[in-house]
Amino acid sequence: MKTKQLILVALFAALIAIAAQISIPIGPVPITLQAPMVILAGCLLGPRYGVMSVGVYILLGLIGIPVFAGGSGGFASIVSPSFGFILGFLPLAMFAGIAAQPERSVVMSGVIVSLGVLVLFTIGLVYFYFVMNYVVMTPVNLTKAIGFTVTPFILKDLIVAVCTIAFSRVLVRRGVHA
Repeated sequence: MKTKQLILVALFAALIAIAAQISIPIGPVPITLQAPMVILAGCLLGPRYGVMSVGVYILLGLIGIPVFAGGSGGFASIVSPSFGFILGFLPLAMFAGIAAQPERSVVMSGVIVSLGVLVLFTIGLVYFYFVMNYVVMTPVNLTKAIGFTVTPFILKDLIVAVCTIAFSRVLVRRGVHA
Protein backbone atom coordinates (compact mmCIF):
# COMPACT_ATOMS: atom_id res chain seq x y z
CA MET A 1 0.00 0.00 0.00
CA LYS A 2 1.41 3.36 -1.00
CA THR A 3 1.61 6.26 1.43
CA LYS A 4 -1.07 8.17 -0.50
CA GLN A 5 -3.58 5.32 -0.18
CA LEU A 6 -2.75 4.87 3.50
CA ILE A 7 -3.41 8.56 4.14
CA LEU A 8 -6.67 8.49 2.17
CA VAL A 9 -7.89 5.38 4.02
CA ALA A 10 -7.16 7.10 7.35
CA LEU A 11 -8.76 10.34 6.15
CA PHE A 12 -11.98 8.62 5.16
CA ALA A 13 -12.06 6.65 8.42
CA ALA A 14 -11.88 10.02 10.20
CA LEU A 15 -14.56 11.53 7.94
CA ILE A 16 -16.88 8.58 8.65
CA ALA A 17 -16.26 9.08 12.39
CA ILE A 18 -17.11 12.79 12.09
CA ALA A 19 -20.24 11.97 10.06
CA ALA A 20 -21.33 9.57 12.82
CA GLN A 21 -21.42 12.44 15.30
CA ILE A 22 -23.90 14.36 13.16
CA SER A 23 -26.88 12.39 14.39
CA ILE A 24 -30.65 12.67 14.62
CA PRO A 25 -31.83 10.22 17.32
CA ILE A 26 -34.99 8.53 16.07
CA GLY A 27 -35.77 5.28 17.85
CA PRO A 28 -33.09 2.65 18.42
CA VAL A 29 -31.26 3.41 15.13
CA PRO A 30 -30.22 7.08 14.78
CA ILE A 31 -30.03 8.86 11.42
CA THR A 32 -26.44 9.88 10.67
CA LEU A 33 -24.40 11.03 7.69
CA GLN A 34 -22.26 7.88 7.83
CA ALA A 35 -23.83 6.10 4.85
CA PRO A 36 -23.16 8.94 2.38
CA MET A 37 -19.58 9.21 3.67
CA VAL A 38 -19.11 5.43 3.32
CA ILE A 39 -20.45 5.61 -0.24
CA LEU A 40 -18.11 8.50 -1.00
CA ALA A 41 -15.18 6.49 0.40
CA GLY A 42 -16.03 3.59 -1.90
CA CYS A 43 -16.51 5.87 -4.90
CA LEU A 44 -13.34 7.90 -4.48
CA LEU A 45 -11.01 5.23 -3.09
CA GLY A 46 -12.36 2.23 -4.98
CA PRO A 47 -13.83 -0.93 -3.47
CA ARG A 48 -10.62 -2.18 -1.83
CA TYR A 49 -9.53 1.01 -0.08
CA GLY A 50 -13.11 2.09 0.60
CA VAL A 51 -13.68 -1.14 2.54
CA MET A 52 -10.34 -0.63 4.30
CA SER A 53 -11.39 2.84 5.46
CA VAL A 54 -14.61 1.42 6.91
CA GLY A 55 -12.64 -1.40 8.54
CA VAL A 56 -10.29 1.10 10.18
CA TYR A 57 -13.30 3.08 11.41
CA ILE A 58 -14.87 -0.05 12.93
CA LEU A 59 -11.60 -1.15 14.55
CA LEU A 60 -11.10 2.32 16.06
CA GLY A 61 -14.56 2.11 17.57
CA LEU A 62 -14.10 -1.40 18.89
CA ILE A 63 -10.84 -0.56 20.66
CA GLY A 64 -12.66 2.15 22.58
CA ILE A 65 -12.25 5.36 20.62
CA PRO A 66 -15.70 7.04 20.68
CA VAL A 67 -16.24 7.20 16.92
CA PHE A 68 -19.65 5.55 16.67
CA ALA A 69 -22.91 7.52 16.64
CA GLY A 70 -23.52 9.40 19.86
CA GLY A 71 -19.85 9.25 20.82
CA SER A 72 -19.98 5.57 21.69
CA GLY A 73 -17.19 3.07 21.26
CA GLY A 74 -15.66 0.01 22.85
CA PHE A 75 -16.10 -3.71 22.45
CA ALA A 76 -19.53 -3.54 24.11
CA SER A 77 -20.77 -1.79 20.94
CA ILE A 78 -21.08 -5.25 19.43
CA VAL A 79 -24.25 -5.83 21.47
CA SER A 80 -25.83 -2.55 20.36
CA PRO A 81 -28.94 -3.15 18.22
CA SER A 82 -27.59 -0.73 15.59
CA PHE A 83 -24.12 -2.32 15.26
CA GLY A 84 -25.33 -4.42 12.32
CA PHE A 85 -25.62 -1.24 10.30
CA ILE A 86 -22.00 -0.42 11.09
CA LEU A 87 -21.00 -3.88 9.85
CA GLY A 88 -23.18 -3.32 6.78
CA PHE A 89 -21.01 -0.35 5.85
CA LEU A 90 -18.30 -2.80 4.71
CA PRO A 91 -20.28 -4.23 1.78
CA LEU A 92 -21.82 -0.79 1.10
CA ALA A 93 -18.33 0.66 0.50
CA MET A 94 -17.54 -2.27 -1.79
CA PHE A 95 -20.75 -1.84 -3.80
CA ALA A 96 -20.14 1.92 -4.05
CA GLY A 97 -16.61 1.33 -5.32
CA ILE A 98 -17.88 -1.08 -7.94
CA ALA A 99 -20.71 1.30 -8.89
CA ALA A 100 -18.34 4.24 -9.36
CA GLN A 101 -16.11 2.58 -11.94
CA PRO A 102 -15.91 4.96 -14.91
CA GLU A 103 -17.13 2.47 -17.51
CA ARG A 104 -20.49 2.10 -15.71
CA SER A 105 -23.49 4.09 -16.85
CA VAL A 106 -25.18 6.40 -14.38
CA VAL A 107 -28.22 4.10 -14.29
CA MET A 108 -26.12 0.98 -13.65
CA SER A 109 -24.17 2.82 -10.95
CA GLY A 110 -27.46 3.77 -9.28
CA VAL A 111 -28.67 0.17 -9.41
CA ILE A 112 -25.42 -1.19 -7.96
CA VAL A 113 -25.26 1.30 -5.09
CA SER A 114 -28.96 0.68 -4.39
CA LEU A 115 -28.16 -3.03 -4.05
CA GLY A 116 -25.44 -2.05 -1.60
CA VAL A 117 -27.99 -0.10 0.45
CA LEU A 118 -30.31 -3.13 0.44
CA VAL A 119 -27.44 -5.33 1.69
CA LEU A 120 -26.71 -2.74 4.39
CA PHE A 121 -30.34 -2.78 5.54
CA THR A 122 -30.53 -6.58 5.43
CA ILE A 123 -27.47 -6.94 7.66
CA GLY A 124 -28.74 -4.19 9.96
CA LEU A 125 -32.22 -5.73 10.21
CA VAL A 126 -31.00 -9.26 10.93
CA TYR A 127 -28.50 -8.00 13.52
CA PHE A 128 -31.13 -5.77 15.19
CA TYR A 129 -33.61 -8.67 15.35
CA PHE A 130 -31.01 -11.03 16.83
CA VAL A 131 -29.70 -8.56 19.44
CA MET A 132 -33.16 -7.44 20.54
CA ASN A 133 -34.49 -10.99 20.89
CA TYR A 134 -31.45 -12.89 22.16
CA VAL A 135 -29.13 -10.36 23.83
CA VAL A 136 -31.28 -7.53 25.13
CA MET A 137 -34.12 -10.03 25.68
CA THR A 138 -36.74 -7.60 24.43
CA PRO A 139 -38.93 -9.67 22.09
CA VAL A 140 -39.43 -7.97 18.74
CA ASN A 141 -41.17 -9.68 15.86
CA LEU A 142 -39.91 -9.26 12.31
CA THR A 143 -42.64 -6.77 11.39
CA LYS A 144 -41.72 -4.48 14.29
CA ALA A 145 -38.03 -4.86 13.52
CA ILE A 146 -38.67 -3.77 9.94
CA GLY A 147 -40.73 -0.87 11.26
CA PHE A 148 -37.88 0.25 13.53
CA THR A 149 -34.94 -0.24 11.19
CA VAL A 150 -36.05 -0.21 7.55
CA THR A 151 -39.31 1.60 6.92
CA PRO A 152 -38.35 5.04 8.30
CA PHE A 153 -34.97 5.13 6.53
CA ILE A 154 -34.85 3.06 3.34
CA LEU A 155 -36.30 5.57 0.86
CA LYS A 156 -34.13 8.41 2.18
CA ASP A 157 -31.00 6.25 2.08
CA LEU A 158 -31.68 5.04 -1.46
CA ILE A 159 -32.11 8.62 -2.66
CA VAL A 160 -29.01 9.79 -0.77
CA ALA A 161 -27.00 6.86 -2.17
CA VAL A 162 -27.87 7.69 -5.77
CA CYS A 163 -27.19 11.41 -5.17
CA THR A 164 -23.84 10.56 -3.57
CA ILE A 165 -22.85 8.46 -6.59
CA ALA A 166 -23.74 11.39 -8.87
CA PHE A 167 -21.78 13.79 -6.65
CA SER A 168 -18.75 11.49 -6.68
CA ARG A 169 -18.80 11.44 -10.48
CA VAL A 170 -18.61 15.24 -10.50
CA LEU A 171 -15.68 15.11 -8.07
CA VAL A 172 -13.86 12.51 -10.17
CA ARG A 173 -14.34 14.60 -13.33
CA ARG A 174 -12.73 17.49 -11.47
CA GLY A 175 -9.75 15.35 -10.52
CA VAL A 176 -10.66 14.39 -6.94
CA HIS A 177 -9.97 10.66 -6.52
CA ALA A 178 -7.39 8.24 -5.21
